[in-house]
Amino acid sequence: MERRLATVVFVDLVDSTGLISRADPEVVRRRVTRFFELVSNCIQIHGGKVEKFAGDAVMAAFGIPQAHEDDAERAVRSALLILETVGELELEARIGIESGEVVADSSDSTFATGEPVNIAARLQQQAQPGQVLLGSGTHRLTLGRIEADELGPIELRGLDRSLWTWAALGVNGRRARTAVEAPFIG
Repeated sequence: MERRLATVVFVDLVDSTGLISRADPEVVRRRVTRFFELVSNCIQIHGGKVEKFAGDAVMAAFGIPQAHEDDAERAVRSALLILETVGELELEARIGIESGEVVADSSDSTFATGEPVNIAARLQQQAQPGQVLLGSGTHRLTLGRIEADELGPIELRGLDRSLWTWAALGVNGRRARTAVEAPFIG
């Protein structure tokens, strides 16, 4: 096992109970299977790995087993693509994303454990339909590259502190400025 910086994404299908009660079970299964396929594809396109499917939710990780400098940005880009893509199925999703230190196997497994996993899951539960909520770790790592609306602190079940959150709005074409800007001399 090793410690890694990773970004965790939780995607949940909105109103799956209502979908099940209003349609034939075979039709529902096909739509949910298509939802999983589209979500998985959006995650893989951006370099993430689907860790598991649970009910009507998907958990994915960016930065495990292979890390990229921009894993948090890749995760948010995949989330925005997911919202756009599942809309074509006339479905809605809600998404939570958080970045931070996790413990993961050193194998090809993406199984991650740590606070970002729990926070991403709780953010997804708090998100409105069609919304991507970002935790402070993800927001910090995507500053200047992802346009986000500051929502302020929210209380999350299981945390003994408030968590500042942002709603991702889109991709910003500008790169973040570094903390120190000076000309290179010599």
